[in-house]
Amino acid sequence: MTMKELFFKHIILIAFLVQCGAAIAQTENENQEVLMPGETPKPTKYIAVEEQKQKLVFFQGFTLSVDAFGPLMSVVSDYGTIEAALRLNLKNTFLPIVELGYGKCNKTDDNTNVSFKTNAPFARIGMDINMLKNKFQDNRLYLGARVGVSKFNYEISGPEIKDPIWGGSKPFDVDNIDCTSTWGEIVFGAEVKIYKNFHMGWLVRYKSEFSSSKSKFAKPSCIPGYGYTTNSTCWGGTYSLIFDLNWGMKKSRKAGYNIEIRDINYDNNEQQNGTVNESESGTGAAEGDDNGSGGEGSEEE
Repeated sequence: MTMKELFFKHIILIAFLVQCGAAIAQTENENQEVLMPGETPKPTKYIAVEEQKQKLVFFQGFTLSVDAFGPLMSVVSDYGTIEAALRLNLKNTFLPIVELGYGKCNKTDDNTNVSFKTNAPFARIGMDINMLKNKFQDNRLYLGARVGVSKFNYEISGPEIKDPIWGGSKPFDVDNIDCTSTWGEIVFGAEVKIYKNFHMGWLVRYKSEFSSSKSKFAKPSCIPGYGYTTNSTCWGGTYSLIFDLNWGMKKSRKAGYNIEIRDINYDNNEQQNGTVNESESGTGAAEGDDNGSGGEGSEEE
């Protein structure tokens, strides 16, 4: 490439850049508001924008849950349960619940060799409160309370009892001892959405026995739905598989309006067109100015 060709290419490049800069400057000038002598810049235009707000529907449907922890405990320990729960969802905040189950216990004390056996249904009723601030999400963190009751029969058996005076022995075996027990629970738990309407969650229960029917034989060692009665209080837990039965009901609906004020830049093209039309009529300058200036136009009015 000769020096002459290189020189002409630089000249063409410089001319192209100058032309691009001029086009950009012209665009910026066109976007700026054109003011006539004595005019002041027009204020920002404000408009009210209507925006719908979301509101939770009061009735959100039902949830059905099944405990997976209780059956596992019946395999690895002397006590276990099978239970399910039906819960009502009100605004995804208040969650009344009914829990029904069946518990069984077959325990033999290692020291006394006394056996205890029972199996019976139980029920709990209570309410959970969703503690999360954002009630529109599917995950929940809740605190609640329960009252439980179980009416059951139990049997106690043990080694033969020897008569120290007359001699001989007598078997110790008592069946069909009737008992009704009540207790209270404070619960804390969480659940997360796994897929669509399927959730999983855990629950920790702190239980306190209220009352049990008295017997002339012995207090029950275990209460279905409550657990062992060694102490007046005990701990329990559930790990649940949860299904939302809301039949496709939406979690929220739109209701009401929220008025917002937003800054909108004045349309320059509209202003320029308005200025030309007003100049032709002779009254536009007076009408367009905020401060009432416009000379002859204001006097004619």
